[in-house]
Amino acid sequence: MIGFFIKKNFFDGWDNLLSLVFPNLLIFALVVGGYFVADVALNLSLLLSMLVLGIFWCGTSIAIFAFGACAAEIANFKSVTFKDWLKNFPSVWKDGFFFGLITGVLTTLGAITIPFYLQMEGMVGLFLAALVFWFLIVCVLAFQWVLPIQSIMNNDLKKSIKKSFIIFFDNPGFSLFMFLYTIFLVVLSIAFFMIAPSFCGIVLAHTNGLRLRLYKYDWLETHPDASPAEKKHIPWKELVAEDRDNVGPRTLKNFIFPWKE
Repeated sequence: MIGFFIKKNFFDGWDNLLSLVFPNLLIFALVVGGYFVADVALNLSLLLSMLVLGIFWCGTSIAIFAFGACAAEIANFKSVTFKDWLKNFPSVWKDGFFFGLITGVLTTLGAITIPFYLQMEGMVGLFLAALVFWFLIVCVLAFQWVLPIQSIMNNDLKKSIKKSFIIFFDNPGFSLFMFLYTIFLVVLSIAFFMIAPSFCGIVLAHTNGLRLRLYKYDWLETHPDASPAEKKHIPWKELVAEDRDNVGPRTLKNFIFPWKE
């Protein structure tokens, strides 16, 4: 399943490269702009700088959430345009803002509390620092699924966050793989100056990952009497057969010129 996921996600991104590039550039401009404005505001007040950074952070979250529905369409073998991304803003701004607020607060708390606890003498401080650290790690691994859950299942933010933890605890290995794959995409994005895969490519990867993973739950629902051994050996080859046919074999020609096929 993982091998097919990597193949499908790559070709989905390649076939819709322009749909990823333009939003990526604008989101990256928002990130850079927020950094510089916050840096200037720091000369006036630390509180003002943090406020500016928080506003831009939430704005970036909204822009990324707006691509969620686009990613769901691409993962479902459809095409999207730059206008589709813009049209999504009115429907996602609230969830995007609050998710940005939540992640911003967690990041700030982690940055403050972990060093504070480590400065305490004895095992109590070390234990509390480790507790906060692993809590944040769990949140990072679970939050990968929040946006895909919302865009695929049309859940609100509260339900999406709740289900993201359910998905993580039921699929810890795959969640860890997705996190490592995300790090790879980040490194690749830096190498390509954040043009691609970048923010939208990572959203697409998470969406593709969840979309394929949900086949597991469809299979379990139709096989309620499956034994524990059968549940550990999900027939992925059978479940992704239709998607595999839709992706199809790729020649060098349709890899370089997919629109000519």
